[in-house]
Amino acid sequence: MIQLIQVLIIVLFASIAIILICFSHIKNSFYQDLFELEEAFEGELDFIHLSKKILAKVLKKTAASGGIIYWYDEVQKEYKLRTLLGIPADKINLVTSVLRQPQSILEQAQTQKSSYIIRDISSTGNLQHVKKIQQLASYCRSMMVIPLTSQRKPQGLLVLVGPKGVFKFKHVKMMNVFAPRACVNLDNSRLYQLAKETALENTRLYLNISKLYKQATLDELTGLYNRNFFMQRIKEEVKKAWRLKQPLSLIFIDLDYFKKVNDQFGHQVGDQLLMEFGNFIKKTIREYDVPCRFGGEEFIVLLPHTKLTNGFQLAERIRAKVSEATFCEPLKDFKVTASFGVSSLADFPEALAQLDDDKVDSSVEDLISWADDALYRAKNEGRNQVKSVVMV
Repeated sequence: MIQLIQVLIIVLFASIAIILICFSHIKNSFYQDLFELEEAFEGELDFIHLSKKILAKVLKKTAASGGIIYWYDEVQKEYKLRTLLGIPADKINLVTSVLRQPQSILEQAQTQKSSYIIRDISSTGNLQHVKKIQQLASYCRSMMVIPLTSQRKPQGLLVLVGPKGVFKFKHVKMMNVFAPRACVNLDNSRLYQLAKETALENTRLYLNISKLYKQATLDELTGLYNRNFFMQRIKEEVKKAWRLKQPLSLIFIDLDYFKKVNDQFGHQVGDQLLMEFGNFIKKTIREYDVPCRFGGEEFIVLLPHTKLTNGFQLAERIRAKVSEATFCEPLKDFKVTASFGVSSLADFPEALAQLDDDKVDSSVEDLISWADDALYRAKNEGRNQVKSVVMV
């Protein structure tokens, strides 16, 4: 009797051990499957690629024949198909139309909080869609619907299709654990894609604005400011000079014998000379000076905070460098020179401390015309020299 009891105890403990080992194996298998599913998240930020990787892993672990991921469109207030895998091309319309039929799977799934199995597809739908459901039943008999929720808010749906009896309770359990993590990763990838698209759109917008700004402000050939922009800028500088009682000077530049360059070497060489001369000016003047191609071979440099003597010295320095420089290969034997006229706004009567628009316009016109007159004298007296005049 005692021996029988001992045998029974041994058998009992052995049974418990076997049960514990089996339970441990099942548990380990469950977490192993879950770990392999979550490998789909690694190193992927694109929504479509990520969703396809998730579908591929899920199809493998559930033995489903095909799957679809729907994502909720906040604007149109409906689920939109984003990714599908494993469904034959000739069955896609049939599957999606049955899923979308009134009072059917997609509508019902929105109220579900966890995954569930439709064991017989022919039991779903209403009389209006019997024919479609029967056609679908010939392709697949069961479905598993997995709501994709984040913070209790529905974000999407994962629908799996397969033959009758393919989906088990263990699949539902696994999907209930996996789905929230998949939803978070999918939503993050969607936000990443949205941020990426927004950044690209902002970049395109910035480039378009930059292009328009350049077209509106810069001379296409030389890269200096164009005449229209310069006329706006000089008015601002005149107002500032009067308000702060600071000198403002202007250099008018004209390339000597430029017509000979065009006639002798051609307009392309002439354009190259203008382009290189524009670069030369930009490198010679200060950062806050305002260089402009005024027209043809005429250039203007506006010099804020600059007295006439300093403007004259800068013009003389540019003139000397121009006469020593070689601008482009075809002109290596042609001596390029330039003539300069300098004017300056120097005296600021207290009575005129507050300028009106007419006075500003008059000051601008005089500043330019006096420099032009000085330039005219420089050209008439032999070119390749600097002349100046003070505007009071």
